[in-house]
Amino acid sequence: MKFLVNRLTRRSGLALIGGQIWLLLLMRNLCSAGTADRIVALVGDDVILYSELKTATDFLKLKAFAELGPESVLTQQVLDRLIEDRLILEEAKKETISVTKSELENEVEANIRALIAQFPSRAEFEKALAEEGLTERTLRERYREETKKRLIAQKLLAKKGLTTIYISPSEAKKFYQEKKDSIALVPGIVTLAHILFRILPSPKAESSALIRSLEVYDILLRGGDFDEVCRSFSEDDRTKNRGGFLGELKRGELFATVESVLFLLKPGDISPPVRSPAGYQIFQLLSKTKNSVKANHILIKVPITRADTVRAQKRANEVRNKLLAGADFDSLARIYSDDPETKDQGGFLGQFLIKGLIPPFGPVVTKLKDGEISEPTLSEHGFHIVKVLEKQEERILSFEEMQDRIRNYLYQERLAQRLKDYLDRIATRTFIAKKL
Repeated sequence: MKFLVNRLTRRSGLALIGGQIWLLLLMRNLCSAGTADRIVALVGDDVILYSELKTATDFLKLKAFAELGPESVLTQQVLDRLIEDRLILEEAKKETISVTKSELENEVEANIRALIAQFPSRAEFEKALAEEGLTERTLRERYREETKKRLIAQKLLAKKGLTTIYISPSEAKKFYQEKKDSIALVPGIVTLAHILFRILPSPKAESSALIRSLEVYDILLRGGDFDEVCRSFSEDDRTKNRGGFLGELKRGELFATVESVLFLLKPGDISPPVRSPAGYQIFQLLSKTKNSVKANHILIKVPITRADTVRAQKRANEVRNKLLAGADFDSLARIYSDDPETKDQGGFLGQFLIKGLIPPFGPVVTKLKDGEISEPTLSEHGFHIVKVLEKQEERILSFEEMQDRIRNYLYQERLAQRLKDYLDRIATRTFIAKKL
């Protein structure tokens, strides 16, 4: 149940995203070979094809978390980068730079192992390959080609002395002092569990709503027009005046009971009343595919009163008192929580950025320490007792913790400038023609 926002993906999840991006890139490279192509640039005796340009552009879009600018500008930037790659390879040929088989295979093997490690299991890795129509063999072949280019480029730069760069301690320290508020800031992170107490209607209100929904269903069974019945009886103000139309509903995004009913119906069928968090719903199926449906509905709400709210808060306070008396949070969550997604895991919610928590959770969690539990906290879902399992406050990393990363950043920055100057010199004596 998504009660909070900015939940941090676990390391495996973050790595998986990166792995999937590389996998998609490789798949597109492999698949593009069989499509119609054209030359977009000449670099010396080599050519750059449109398929390669498109693959590189798509990959850059996948990696980016910000707007990259107009498509035409982005395409030109990527083409310039591909031309730079060709210049390096052309120069490497002249310098007779090569890569040994063992160097290449060791690097490819390391890359494959790193990619597999980014998935939760090898089975998940193989599944991802299969979904993209790839095998590990074709993946290795593509890695081999890309790795060879990269190793040759590294050797060329080293031979030309471009990689001999010294970053002094004072230079690194100065950079840290000027940028530490941005580069060394570690956001606060918290791991949470909760017990949810839903605000449930009284048995009388539940029964009354069910009876009303059955009466409406009976009208439909006796030939009542769904659109007219919806306008007369539905309590969903958003849809009642358009026949209860809900639009396209996708499998996996629906309440479990609702999904099971909808995907059993045939177009034109009308369902009996179905209990959902919204109330009692009567569905009319319009169309269906394997993973989605289009449907109308009539909603009969089950009213919630102040007495229902007081009753839920009382339950929450009773359980909180048991926790304060020493009861195990995990055990009580499994017994009392109304959150079906977390109760069997002892209420475990996961890891979150503290500053990303939405109200009312942000202010509550900010005040709690490791191991502490909150007062019953009201949200749109009900009352929550939140427990802080682990908390790391926001902090600034010290220079000692950052210096290796700073040195590497400054090294790469200086290397990039040297490389640009070197490529500019090569370009003046190499035939280059863009045909885009």
